Amino acid sequence: MDSVKHRQPNDRQPHGGPRSVRAARRTPWLMGLTLLAIVCGIALPRHGLRQPPLQAQGEAETPASGKSSSAEILTEARVVERVRGAVDRSLEYLVTQQRPDGAWDGNNAPNALALLAFMGRGHVPGRGRYRDVLEKGKRFVLRTQNEQGVFVPQRNAGSGPMYQQGLATLAMAELYGMDPDPELEAKLRKAVDLMIRCQSPKGGWRYQPNPSDQDLSVTVMQIMALRAANNAEIPVPEETIEKAVNYVRSCADPKGGYGYQGPSRKPPVTAAGIVSLQLLGYYDDPTVSKGLDYLSSLPVEWGTGGGISYWYYFHYYAIQATYQAGGQHWANWHPRIRELLLEKQNADGSWDSPGGSEGANVVGPNKVYWTSMATLVLEIYMHFLPAYQR
Repeated sequence: MDSVKHRQPNDRQPHGGPRSVRAARRTPWLMGLTLLAIVCGIALPRHGLRQPPLQAQGEAETPASGKSSSAEILTEARVVERVRGAVDRSLEYLVTQQRPDGAWDGNNAPNALALLAFMGRGHVPGRGRYRDVLEKGKRFVLRTQNEQGVFVPQRNAGSGPMYQQGLATLAMAELYGMDPDPELEAKLRKAVDLMIRCQSPKGGWRYQPNPSDQDLSVTVMQIMALRAANNAEIPVPEETIEKAVNYVRSCADPKGGYGYQGPSRKPPVTAAGIVSLQLLGYYDDPTVSKGLDYLSSLPVEWGTGGGISYWYYFHYYAIQATYQAGGQHWANWHPRIRELLLEKQNADGSWDSPGGSEGANVVGPNKVYWTSMATLVLEIYMHFLPAYQR
């Protein structure tokens, strides 16, 4: 079975298509960090060497020399220290919300996001202060897998199971890269097989585990999970990915942006659509370029202006899209969302909802979801992971 072949962000091509490369086999721990890069837009350094601290690109370089002054380096260090403190407070909050059975919620989407938030700060299974948190959370998600291969708690089986499947499979792939647990591997393979079988003829996925329909929101979550699984050496047919790419492109609006089920301009799925193609190697795809221009025109504010009804969902993908794009897209975007999230964090480490479709009255989104999403956005700054490369 042919598996997905992709190129790295700095392996640019002029025509928008991926170059076929085969990555060297990684040790489990290093593989886990590589998988985590998918969530946070991080790339590993060559030869495993630690690199200098992250520069806030677009803020720190001087026009004359391209180098940072001492004052700018100090400013960068203070920024990162503030971000690190906010992330650590958020993780302490999430610890207080974990139930004795290992879950944070009856829905596996918040459970998966909470696990990813701990991994995004560099915490790994079997070691460190949060080893039990990760182990309990992992065991809960694994227990919820049904005979089909869907990671969904029984009482929540009718509530968009493929949303849960995408995020839970992503989290399990991350964990498998760090912890080659035989039970985890077997269930991860079963989850991936289910996702492959459930792809629609048009190349997408929908709420239910069957191949009858598709939308871009659910599809992007499956793409990210399959990409992570393939990095963990769980093979994914190239045909599956090619069909998914074609479906994402079919949702692109000629003016820039992507739609939920066809060409239109919806901010949340625009950010998600861009990331899905970037992660599969299509950095220079024309729909990505136009999508980034549209994305950059949108407001970064606390609320639902600009049509951003799913605020955390949007920013979870927007920070990744702009990071992978680099240049002015990144320089103009990340300081605004960083400062906004730092300002809005509660004293207990959590975040609230700015309203809209992710409000407190909506089934599913809650403080664990909001806090995990905000944490993942900020974790793009984490230095303890190897340095950022494109």
